Amino acid sequence: MPAKAFNPQIFLEFLCYCVFGGLIFYLVSSEKYLTYVTPRLKPYLYFTSIVMGVWALTALGRLFRPQHKLRSAHCFVLVIPIVLLLLPHAPVSASNLSGNYIGGSAFSNRSGQSALSMQNDLSITIEDASSPEDKVQAEIIQEPLAGLPAGAYVSELPGLDMGNKRITVAHEDFSMWLTEMYTNIEKYQGYTVVMTGFVFNDPEFLKEDEFVPARLMMSCCVGDLAPAGILCKYDQADQLQAESWVTVEGTLTLGQHEYDGVLSDEPQIRVTKITPAEAVEGYIYPY
Repeated sequence: MPAKAFNPQIFLEFLCYCVFGGLIFYLVSSEKYLTYVTPRLKPYLYFTSIVMGVWALTALGRLFRPQHKLRSAHCFVLVIPIVLLLLPHAPVSASNLSGNYIGGSAFSNRSGQSALSMQNDLSITIEDASSPEDKVQAEIIQEPLAGLPAGAYVSELPGLDMGNKRITVAHEDFSMWLTEMYTNIEKYQGYTVVMTGFVFNDPEFLKEDEFVPARLMMSCCVGDLAPAGILCKYDQADQLQAESWVTVEGTLTLGQHEYDGVLSDEPQIRVTKITPAEAVEGYIYPY
């Protein structure tokens, strides 16, 4: 009985399926995929990994099937992303970005809604979004949950001390509180706010006495990262080192700021105390 001919093309395809699928599975299970995309893509990445596994098993059945003409160029469709994912990547900083800033206009027109209620029922229609601000607007629902009064979840917000009128924003709650403060400005006026972020003081967007203790917000992928945070009023803001990490404490007030020629109400912090802080890894997401 003649020996079956080994098919190198199928073997190369098998290797590509295995490596790509295994790499995707590793990135998701280790949560390193968050360097590139948002958490909501996690099930799709797992699905991709499973599909690669099925294709690899299918390729095994054809490994010894003769083929007259061998081709391998199509394998670069997987080889190129594999190489790109394996290359070392430095963390993205605000200086690497193209001058975008997610300000108050991204959180307008949702007064009275709770951040927790918005997180429970999120719209992700972003096909028409052309900027990070537009994507944030597209991803946060425009109506509160049916049958629930405005502010129904306020007592459940982590870090909220209503008795002492104090809000301590933990790293994992940064995005939620950012939304809550913008959508319920009047409710929290006069509260003491403590939050940590890197100093964003780009003169293109801010005045000399303004800065933002910001975090990088990702709407879809690393390509749309932009600084986001609460604008702070501080007499010595121009002396703060850009991108240095600080913990800010101050009083939340209702102020106005101009974004793209439009003057809008927004929460602002009158800073009373600034202390150096350790850098926080990872990004925040608008949901």
